[in-house]
Amino acid sequence: MAGMSRDVFVQDVPPAVRSVAEIPDSWRPAPLPFGHAEVVAAVRELVPSADFTDPTWGHVLVGGADIEVNVADRPQLDSFALHIRGADDDANRFVAQLLQRLGVRAFDVASETGIFTGG
Repeated sequence: MAGMSRDVFVQDVPPAVRSVAEIPDSWRPAPLPFGHAEVVAAVRELVPSADFTDPTWGHVLVGGADIEVNVADRPQLDSFALHIRGADDDANRFVAQLLQRLGVRAFDVASETGIFTGG
C-alpha cells in the first residue's frame, strides 16, 4: 500500500477535549458501552466484505487503504484498535463513520492533537 501507516485507538475519550494535552492527569477511561459483536456488526454495515475469519483481527479494504480491526472477543470492551495502511480519504471516512455509529471517539497517533478528527 502506498502512503502512510497509522494506528487509531478507540477508547472513552473525554467528550469536551480537543487535544490529548487537555486531558487531566486524573482522568481514567470508562469501559465502552458495547462489545465485540457490536464492533463487528458496525464494521460489516459499512463494509459488508469485511473479513473476520479471525474474530479478533478483522480485515477491511476501503479505497486505497488496508485496515485491520483489532478487537477482543468480549461482551464489553475497554478499547479496540484500527491499524491503517495507506493514506486515503476513504479510510478516514470509514473511521469517522464507524466512530459515529458506535458513538465514541478515538486517539490518532498521526493527528497533531492526538485525537481522531477525520482528517
